[in-house]
Amino acid sequence: MNENSIINIVEFEAQTALGTEIKTSKASLDDSWRRSSSFGLDPNGKPVDAVISEVDFYQVNQKNEYIKQFVMPELELLYNQIAGTNFMVAYADNSGIVIDALRDEEFKNSDAGRAVVPGSIWTEQCRGTNALGLCLHTGSSQIVAGRDHFFRKLGGLSCFAAPIYNPRNEIVGMIDATSDASSRQHHTLALVKLACMNVENRIFIDEFQGFSVISFHARHEYLSTTSVALLAVDELGFIEGANTNAQIMLNGLNISQKRHFGDVFEIPFSNAITRLGSNEIIRIHDVMGSAVFMELSESTNKRIVELNSIKKTNSLMPKFQSHPEQKNVSKKQKSECNFNYIIEDSGLKKHLDVAGKALKQNLCIFIEGPRGSGKKTTAIELHRRFLNSKKIIEIKCDLLSEDNFENELFGDEGKLAFFRQNQPAMPKGKLYKAIGGSLFLKNVEHTPLKIQRVLAQVLEANQEFKTEENTNKVRAIFVSSRISIADLHASQDMDPIFLENICGASVIVPSINQRIEFKKIATEILRQISSEHKFSQLTLNVLKGMDWPGQIKQLKNTIKLMVAKSDSLTLHAELIEGDQNFNLDQVVPCVSCAKSPIKKENCILIKKTFLDSGRNVSLVSRRLGVSRNTIYKHTKAI
Repeated sequence: MNENSIINIVEFEAQTALGTEIKTSKASLDDSWRRSSSFGLDPNGKPVDAVISEVDFYQVNQKNEYIKQFVMPELELLYNQIAGTNFMVAYADNSGIVIDALRDEEFKNSDAGRAVVPGSIWTEQCRGTNALGLCLHTGSSQIVAGRDHFFRKLGGLSCFAAPIYNPRNEIVGMIDATSDASSRQHHTLALVKLACMNVENRIFIDEFQGFSVISFHARHEYLSTTSVALLAVDELGFIEGANTNAQIMLNGLNISQKRHFGDVFEIPFSNAITRLGSNEIIRIHDVMGSAVFMELSESTNKRIVELNSIKKTNSLMPKFQSHPEQKNVSKKQKSECNFNYIIEDSGLKKHLDVAGKALKQNLCIFIEGPRGSGKKTTAIELHRRFLNSKKIIEIKCDLLSEDNFENELFGDEGKLAFFRQNQPAMPKGKLYKAIGGSLFLKNVEHTPLKIQRVLAQVLEANQEFKTEENTNKVRAIFVSSRISIADLHASQDMDPIFLENICGASVIVPSINQRIEFKKIATEILRQISSEHKFSQLTLNVLKGMDWPGQIKQLKNTIKLMVAKSDSLTLHAELIEGDQNFNLDQVVPCVSCAKSPIKKENCILIKKTFLDSGRNVSLVSRRLGVSRNTIYKHTKAI
């Protein structure tokens, strides 16, 4: 390619699937070609096949562990969005090293697929002009398609890359999508940029834990999109951070750190945060008169209200009323809210879906989990979801004895009367009461052997019993145990026929420490105890990092005690009973953290936990739910 063809500048325009226009100038491509030539690379040659060692990659991967947790869900979503043939998506760090890649089989077996592997370096120095290298150099999204690549060997590919920025406007990674040039899709870059924006917003919210993260937009329906503006504000109303969208939306206003909320918007911070904390979307004006809708980023089920400025009012401005569909929650919804939080876990939800299909085949559902993890609640939820019945009868197997079980199960006349075909009226035992509904056998591992054999007869009969009017059955049987199915089979105390009948489909309820949605569980428990109190974000992190041998019941009791001891509506970590790690008086905060109460609490807790854990950064990160970089920042002087 001669210089004239390199310098040929054209503007590439593509109408994206999102309705936005992508404009990519080839001027940057020309500069990239010049740089590639200056590195001594030959367009007709072979790209430098640079791959770091396994030891180095391990260190690089560990370094990027924090960012990776936000990137991978978006990478998987992007992979499914652009699924086709001969394509891949990849995540690279801020030095151009590929951390992870998802490739279809055709691409994986191609020359390019074998080159784009974890640990491979995609800077311009090694690979010439390419999307990742150009994105890293310019700090902006890039398209490098076909012959735009410096090396002819890469000319059959279309590559789309976009950067990921942290709240300090530093590049922390990149996402790339690559496909066969013959099937290039101009909307792909828009999807890549969308994924990067999602990651940036997640990083922003995570890094400003302990602060109020406020979302706002000129249109309320955009509050849940990636175009939302984000502000991190401390408890006194001072702005601690703003994402790119916030800076754009408040163009012309100084929203630098330590700028007060009241200097940017026309109402006092106390008024705004009170309404936001009441789970409302508020409509307010900035000091230049522009109206925005605002909400707390993690609140739900909101209603829209307008807050009039105390500085001035506009009589022509329409007043927004609460959405009628959001005003009231039905009794059914309220009842669901009371226990649904216990099953909030992505892994558990998969088990529930399988169990629902098993119930349609009249299979027994075996629910396994530690004491207090929510096995009974899980059974109730399955019953509610998949059976049109209000009736679920519980039998506590650990309380059954060979002397009383017949009366408990079959009623006053016993099992013989129960199984008699010509019995004119059924005895009123629990098995009879469960007809038409569900039966829940709790702690089945404690069932005496004699009783197991009787229950096996019942289960083998497919739960069909003679009633006064017709033959009916127990529609579903749920069994709970603290012992795994494998251990029960290995036990000498279990009847094999009984086991065969109760082991239909398995649902494993994780311990509370293994719950992905721990914070949602704790928040909902607090809401049920007191609708007025709330956790500081720091307190939630501490609770999540603690051991809970008593599971949900222990967590409930701990939160109840915190509410009882608290002198304010915000629950702080030092209220947690029985843990001396939260005596914060002996550690001095960083100078930069001392002026903010929330920053001070956060800083001292990180330092205290760091010292108590033997300076184990990984342990501190897991316990407090903060990044390694945050820990290093607060403990570097210790």
